[in-house]
Amino acid sequence: MISSLVRLEFRKVLEDIAARTLCRIGSAKVMSLTPGWRREKASERRRETEVAAALLDSDIRIPAGTNDSLYDVCGLLDDGVIVLDPQQLRTVGTILAEMDRFVESVDRNRNETADHSVLDKHLERIPRLKKLSDRLISITTPDGELSSDASAELSRLLRQVDRLKRRLSKRIAKISSSLSNRKLLRDIPPTLRDGRYVLPVISSRKSDVRGIVHDRSESGETIFIEPSELVGDGNAMREASLDLDFEKRRILKKASLEIREHLDRLKECFEASASLDAIFARASYHREHRTVFPPEGSLSLRNLRHPLIPEKEVVGNNVELPEDWRVLIVSGPNAGGKSVLLKAVGLAVVTSQSGIGSCVDVDSSIPFFGRVYVSIGDQQSIARHQSTYSARLLEQLEMLRTPGCSSLALIDEPAAGTDPLTGAALAASVLEHLSESGCRVIVTTHQGQLKSFAHGKPGFFNGCMNFRKDSLAPDYTFVAGIPGSSFTLEIARRMNFPDSVLSRAQELSGDSFRLDRMLEEITSARKEVLIQLEELGMEREESRKSFERNEAELERERNDLLIQKKKIEKDYLELERSVNSRADSLLARLARSESPEERRELRSKIREVSRIPHAFKGKSVIDKEPAFGDIEPGDWVNVKGWSGCGKVEETGKDQATVILGNLKLRKPLSDLEKISPPDEKPSSAGWNIPVTAETELDLRGMSADEALDELDRAIDDGIVAGIPFINVIHGKGKGILMKAVVDMVRRDGRITSFRQGKPSEGGTGVTIVLLNTAEKKSL
Repeated sequence: MISSLVRLEFRKVLEDIAARTLCRIGSAKVMSLTPGWRREKASERRRETEVAAALLDSDIRIPAGTNDSLYDVCGLLDDGVIVLDPQQLRTVGTILAEMDRFVESVDRNRNETADHSVLDKHLERIPRLKKLSDRLISITTPDGELSSDASAELSRLLRQVDRLKRRLSKRIAKISSSLSNRKLLRDIPPTLRDGRYVLPVISSRKSDVRGIVHDRSESGETIFIEPSELVGDGNAMREASLDLDFEKRRILKKASLEIREHLDRLKECFEASASLDAIFARASYHREHRTVFPPEGSLSLRNLRHPLIPEKEVVGNNVELPEDWRVLIVSGPNAGGKSVLLKAVGLAVVTSQSGIGSCVDVDSSIPFFGRVYVSIGDQQSIARHQSTYSARLLEQLEMLRTPGCSSLALIDEPAAGTDPLTGAALAASVLEHLSESGCRVIVTTHQGQLKSFAHGKPGFFNGCMNFRKDSLAPDYTFVAGIPGSSFTLEIARRMNFPDSVLSRAQELSGDSFRLDRMLEEITSARKEVLIQLEELGMEREESRKSFERNEAELERERNDLLIQKKKIEKDYLELERSVNSRADSLLARLARSESPEERRELRSKIREVSRIPHAFKGKSVIDKEPAFGDIEPGDWVNVKGWSGCGKVEETGKDQATVILGNLKLRKPLSDLEKISPPDEKPSSAGWNIPVTAETELDLRGMSADEALDELDRAIDDGIVAGIPFINVIHGKGKGILMKAVVDMVRRDGRITSFRQGKPSEGGTGVTIVLLNTAEKKSL
């Protein structure tokens, strides 16, 4: 299985991922990664990568950069080292603090956004040793030295040594100045030898300087002498330095012992950190290369890319096969991309099951494979007495001996290196056996026997790599469903083979050459059809988008109109209520008024008020519910010429009685419009005023002016009450009242017509006045 991964160049993918790790152990874990051949393992690695990618999106990263130093410290302690230096203590403290902050960040992210339980087995191994990390950091400095505040004794000794050094420095400077004037010293400043201040004395003058000799130059010309005056202070500083070194060692030893007490937990820490480092490296690769973890399903690899080919150069392919596929035979020209396609499919499988992700589009799917066998490349070996073909046979034999259920076999040129006829026959038999065992196989070939073998056989499918005849070059695109030509003669012609050789080869190839021609024509025609289908698909998609845009625009316009309509209706109802209120007041005054002038003025105001809603309606369109069905008693209707709505009391053949407010109207059915029952009690068209009206008015015995006032009042009341006519009795007499009545009604717009009464109605002593019922609307 490892050799199959090597043939797929899976290791090169791992090297790219390992370069993203922060420590040696993390890199080693990446390089030892193998696919999860069990669903549970593959799923766990996928979830690890996805969770780590989500943490990277939240800018949470594993601080594994100093993990190698922690590993080295643990190794020193295992080797028996008792005292660690300050830099090593600082490293341990820093790592523990960083890992503690990392775990806290993951916990916060877990609570806020996602479940990271798949990482818990690694996070739980990270020790939470905050007190130890705080102490190690407090007793060391960032540049890896012991802090002066590591202990009170250390601080005191440091001050004492510093004070002695300053004192000795001043005294030796004074002595040096004095001896220099006497020409006893070399022209160099005083220096230190073994922690003692010394003067560079000329060898020939050493007897002139009392003190202790500590060193001599290589030339022997200079003797380094500690002046006797400084011996006492020098001894004091030496003792203080020894005390200081002892205190430093005591502090370091104590801290090292504290670390040793937690050695096992620190080993767990760098192991967990290394594992997380490897997981985060996979997540980084997953994000950068936009890899996908396809769901389990049929083999449908959309826009499949080889992960080792640069993004600007790689050609994406769609490899889609039905559920019942068993063997895919890929043919095509040399250097056309068959082997690359084979490796790309294999890498898509193993990277998906390794927690890396496949280089495909998100709408892809892929079966789960428990094993992947690969036979690609030349595995001949002189040492093992293996030829190219025998090495291939050994690889195929391994496939045949291993149970094939839920496995994938990738075979490149199975019959290469042997007799084409018998080699193709053996290859076909191997493919049949693998297929029957439950193995899925993808094989590349140039042999026509294998191409024909797949035709019409259940579970066997052909496919090819496309070749552009115009440029005699491959375009590395996969075409499913048809076998491909090897374009042997075309490639040879491109390489400037002699025409005579090519012509003879064409004669010798016979039907095989014609078959290649047919395959070429089929491939070309199929490509043209696919291009046309793609163009039609694009046009259809554009039409769909245009339709959706138009629908959205129409919907917006409908909504705007609906809002406008509701506003207009609201405004109209408010206006109607206002008009009705004003009209109620005017009509009430009209009913009580005795003055003809006031009544005329009131009627004029009523007409002005009544024209307001009609003018409003003329400027706006308010949709009304259409009339539905026949009008029956109990229905609500609008009455032509009347505002508001009424309820039908009874119906006749062509008329109906309608209760409209306080009025009862008899109207033709053609003047009625059926509506839905109102939510609220409708406003009365006749306005809620108690009005009594008679169809007969007797003016006899009145003066002309009195008679006309009474007639004027009766006409108003009759119109408000909705009566169609009034029988005006004025008598015959001298005809004065009759003339006054006729003159008035002739010019009164409230009167539709008038006539003299029939003999049965009173003859010339009566005038029948027909009221203008449309005037009700204006009132």
